[in-house]
Amino acid sequence: MDFRLLVPAVVVWASTICGLVAPLGVTIGLAAASGTVAVVLGIACARGRMPWDIVGLGIIATGLACACAASMAIRQDARADHPLAHLSGKQTVVMTLRGDPTPTGPARQGRIRVRVDVEQIGRYPVSSASAELRGSAQAWSGLLPGQRVTAVVRVRPPPDRSLLVASLTAQVPKPVGGPPAYQHAAGAIRQRLHLVAARALGPEAAGLLPGLVLGDESGLDEDLRDDFRAAGLSHLTAVSGANFAIVCGAALLLVRSIGVGPRSSAVIGLVVIAGFTMLVRPTPSVVRAALMGGVGVMALFASRRAQSFPALGAAVIGGLLWWPELALQPGFALSVAATCGIVLWAPRIRDRLRRWRCPAGLAEAVAMAVTAQIVTAPILVLVTGRISVVGVVANLLVAPVVAVISVLGTVAALIGAIGPPDGVCAGIAELLVRALGPELWWMVWCARTLGGVGWASVDVPWPG
Repeated sequence: MDFRLLVPAVVVWASTICGLVAPLGVTIGLAAASGTVAVVLGIACARGRMPWDIVGLGIIATGLACACAASMAIRQDARADHPLAHLSGKQTVVMTLRGDPTPTGPARQGRIRVRVDVEQIGRYPVSSASAELRGSAQAWSGLLPGQRVTAVVRVRPPPDRSLLVASLTAQVPKPVGGPPAYQHAAGAIRQRLHLVAARALGPEAAGLLPGLVLGDESGLDEDLRDDFRAAGLSHLTAVSGANFAIVCGAALLLVRSIGVGPRSSAVIGLVVIAGFTMLVRPTPSVVRAALMGGVGVMALFASRRAQSFPALGAAVIGGLLWWPELALQPGFALSVAATCGIVLWAPRIRDRLRRWRCPAGLAEAVAMAVTAQIVTAPILVLVTGRISVVGVVANLLVAPVVAVISVLGTVAALIGAIGPPDGVCAGIAELLVRALGPELWWMVWCARTLGGVGWASVDVPWPG
């Protein structure tokens, strides 16, 4: 195993967390100190006093720490100086949506939240800055990422440990432009999948399918959502890295099976990665999975086999530099921890099971499920204060149908978006979705049966 790229990844992660939680002066001090160390080590290496084999990793790590801390300091300073950070009360702003309006609140009904970029306050343009907006679901649902709107908002301080300039509570928005063409296409695909699923499936399965395929939980039954969470299956409705790997892996397997060469397959893989990321929206787990997929495709282009840990290290560094708030996202930490655990320990568990005469496919599934549950359990306990007792069993039971639902569901979503709602393509998509009925029933049954019992998840007491 090549662990060298993990050291810079850990350094970048720590520097980013410092930039999010520490005062500006501390971040500047970290940038200056790490930059000084990098320069000293570089001079010593250049003069031959210390060989590159010894100090090279230190130079790279401290250099990345300096660059990351300096970038966070600049972002902190820009946030503090933004005009919106010094306002309160009601203001009229022009903004661009950066995500889908997501239902929120105890019952996830009536209210939404969405990330926006504020571009104008009153009649005065300002430098674009991110803010969190909350509003009425009836007024904001249906708007797409990339769409510009104007609205009267109430300005409040931003949440802690973020780079947002403000928290906004908005009234009814007035669109001032349509979304980009690619966002409009992605929104049409998501909407058509909802329509096809409602025609072909019962209410519970129809609300579950868009979550499993595209991470769209807007139609998911609240009780079923709770059962999925208690059974340790909630990651499946958030488009985890596993879903991303299944879809991209299936596409690459298809093109390679018909004789497409490595270089062309690499290009197709990048297109699939970009398209699927756009379709499901760049949540933390999807960003990490997309970056991992991109590293693997580059290795394919170079006709070399990608090594797991360098790929993971590159994904962590790239993700944090692009989206610093990932550093404090539990989903990102869970994704990285699960990947590390699977790479390190799943092969050993699989080999031990094989020696005990366990079938190859079952040994692989058991090893991955057990490893992922064990390494992510401490993070889940820290975040939620609870742990799923039935998580390993539930994930093993649904593993055979996850890949089928992901691949066929994605195909149905793409085909169903072609033509009118009652056209031939929509009919084909409906047949594909109907074929997923037994698999969805099985997943719902597992969640209801295992997650519905009172002891499916238990509180973890903290000392003191």
